Amino acid sequence: MPDESSIASAHLLQIVKYMDVVSITILVFDYLVSLDLEISLVWGSRWSLSKIFYMLARYPPFIDVPLVLWYGLTPIAIKDCLPVYAAASWGTFFGIAMAEAILVLRTYALMGCSSRVLLVFGIQYIAILCITIAVLSLFLKSLKFGPPPIPTVVGCQIADGSIILVVAFILVLLNETIMMLCTLWVGVKRYRHSFNPLIHTLYRDGITYFILLFLISSGNLAVLIWGPLELVDLLNTFLRVMHSVLSTRCLLHIREVHRDEARTGITTQEEPKFRIPGTSMEYTIN
Repeated sequence: MPDESSIASAHLLQIVKYMDVVSITILVFDYLVSLDLEISLVWGSRWSLSKIFYMLARYPPFIDVPLVLWYGLTPIAIKDCLPVYAAASWGTFFGIAMAEAILVLRTYALMGCSSRVLLVFGIQYIAILCITIAVLSLFLKSLKFGPPPIPTVVGCQIADGSIILVVAFILVLLNETIMMLCTLWVGVKRYRHSFNPLIHTLYRDGITYFILLFLISSGNLAVLIWGPLELVDLLNTFLRVMHSVLSTRCLLHIREVHRDEARTGITTQEEPKFRIPGTSMEYTIN
């Protein structure tokens, strides 16, 4: 007969599984409701940097998120837990990195496509990537898996692990905060009187992106630092999915504005304008 602590531990693990199911449900639902936009705005467009980032942020979650469900909801030998968990973790890292690249691209565009800005953002992005790779490697090496607290609980159960993973999420949060501060600064300085629908779309999506991910990342950090070991993965998959959903929707909305302007023949003559290298028009991210 399991004791109360084992039952409580099993209950916490079950909550994590519920969150993983919620996460993949959001991923699939968002894909289905935005597929028509993607087909019309992305599939037939020419290849560009933003399209590559879009594809890399959009489709890999359909590989690594099911992996999370696999090791959490199916019987797996303890010796096989780490390879599956590591594969899903590296997938999560890659997905968030691609979403952050889209955030950098958007902020770079708003700041006038300055080569100096690109250099600073590029160094910051690469530095965070390198540190996160090292942190994730150390975290995975520290992991130990054990048997479930009660026989009815299936899947891989973390028995021990380093808290060093918080460093990676702090860096993501720091990068997003810096991007948002730069966005707000350039908005007040250059675009506060703009009526350009693309500018409004960039700011609306950027602010929404930041607020939602800031709240989720903060919750994830709180769980990692103060929560029980059973909840270490509570918000990881959810955070990974939301990075994919929000970043790809940002690019879809930009292309939708450009399409609507092209259809109506309405363009703006406001200054300053900006352009992403590889595009054919100013003030568009094509």
